[in-house]
Amino acid sequence: MKKAIVYGTGGYYEQNKEKLPKDVKVVAYADSYPNNVTSNSGKLFDGLPILLPEEFETVKYDVVYICTEYAAGNRIFQRLLSVGIGSDRIFFLNRTDASVEWEYKATDDRKGYLSTIGGITVRERYLTDFDIVNEVLINHSYGFEISGEDCVVIDIGMNVAIASLYFARMDNVKKVYGFEAFPDTYEQAAANIALNRPEIQNKIVAENFALSDENGKKTVAVSAEETGWRNIFSNDEKKRQVEITCRDAGEVVRDIIDRHTEKIILKIDTEGAEFPIFEALDRAGCFEKIDIIMMEYHGDSGRLISILKKYGYKIFMQGKKTVCGLIHAVK
Repeated sequence: MKKAIVYGTGGYYEQNKEKLPKDVKVVAYADSYPNNVTSNSGKLFDGLPILLPEEFETVKYDVVYICTEYAAGNRIFQRLLSVGIGSDRIFFLNRTDASVEWEYKATDDRKGYLSTIGGITVRERYLTDFDIVNEVLINHSYGFEISGEDCVVIDIGMNVAIASLYFARMDNVKKVYGFEAFPDTYEQAAANIALNRPEIQNKIVAENFALSDENGKKTVAVSAEETGWRNIFSNDEKKRQVEITCRDAGEVVRDIIDRHTEKIILKIDTEGAEFPIFEALDRAGCFEKIDIIMMEYHGDSGRLISILKKYGYKIFMQGKKTVCGLIHAVK
């Protein structure tokens, strides 16, 4: 029988503890807050000590079960890695809540997982990987349906290709064009694409350049090691510097549109670059041929909305108009 530390002593654990495997014996609990642990409070939980991750070595255990809500669990996972606990010893109770079958196994370096959800396999390592997997593959944040019509998807801000893979899995999506600015993020995207079936891989055309409002190269600071939090505007000299290639979004997208007769779906998540991208697409007349837009915005959405209204889109918004949020627009 495996000896387990259960991370979580709140309502989620109380409501879901029956889901723990039958071959697990709980030997301790864990909490992130020093005031709650036994070494500070003197209190036990179900007769067992409550530990900080740094105190796990005081008990003999085989595995850790994270028993919290999804978002909190992702952050706990990163903390466990930081104290030297490998992913081969960490399991998530909350992954049994998924609406689809979710299989995962530790990567060889013990720093992440290979997750397979609904026929899509991706590598999860960084916090943003975990969050995007849940957002896209579990909650279907980019879900759409056009009955009986074939589509082409343009994925601007491809990141590690989770959304591109989600689109490519759809039968009526015939091609996905993905664009990612940062070379190391692009390499992660290419590796994720290669994990999947040929019929999915072969739909995706992945490019390692940023779409903007001009052509050229620029040196930018890598604003965050977490791939999902990067932008192409950072000039922090204390951060790692990389050279990226920029291409005029209007020219690139116009070329794609001119080569296809299918419906055009545009997805954008570019941490602020959506403003020059929209201006370039407007200048090239691309919005005349784009049928559906799904995007995040970061800043005052007024400029984006005015362009969309000019082309007759029906617009659905979520979030604060001058901070950030989601825009779905349909012709």
